[in-house]
Amino acid sequence: RFKQWYQRRVRGDGVLNIIEYVALRNPMTTGYVLRRVAQELLEDFDADKDRRVSLDEFVHHGASRVGDAQDSEIDSLRRAEFTAVMDINKDKFLDVLEFRAYLDPRGRNFLTNEARLMMHEADKDQDFRLSMGEVKGKYLHFQRHKENQVIRAIHDEF
Repeated sequence: RFKQWYQRRVRGDGVLNIIEYVALRNPMTTGYVLRRVAQELLEDFDADKDRRVSLDEFVHHGASRVGDAQDSEIDSLRRAEFTAVMDINKDKFLDVLEFRAYLDPRGRNFLTNEARLMMHEADKDQDFRLSMGEVKGKYLHFQRHKENQVIRAIHDEF
């Protein structure tokens, strides 16, 4: 743990500020890690090695489809994710910058997934809508999430 802390001392003054603490606890908030992971994903999905990922390469990526390779519902979900969320420039391919934007925990995708998780945890009847009773029943869950210092450091809207 000390070695990690020492390596994260960006300012070199022996103490961590809130941003450095977030980088220590969640490395995906750092540019270096995002670039590295995005590049590795691109290389892994890029079957024809043209430095971009087509819709077909994304949908039918063997390593991420173990056990559901023939599932048409998963195919449909992956197509929708590719076209609606990941392919930012709408050229029908993913590049390293699009992978990076998709992975960035400070971006829209992270916020959407975070909201889905919070909603899932509060939605007792699983109707994908929150009633006033469900919100009141999970009030502390929402309040604690807002007060979480790591979340606050990533999301300035709190």
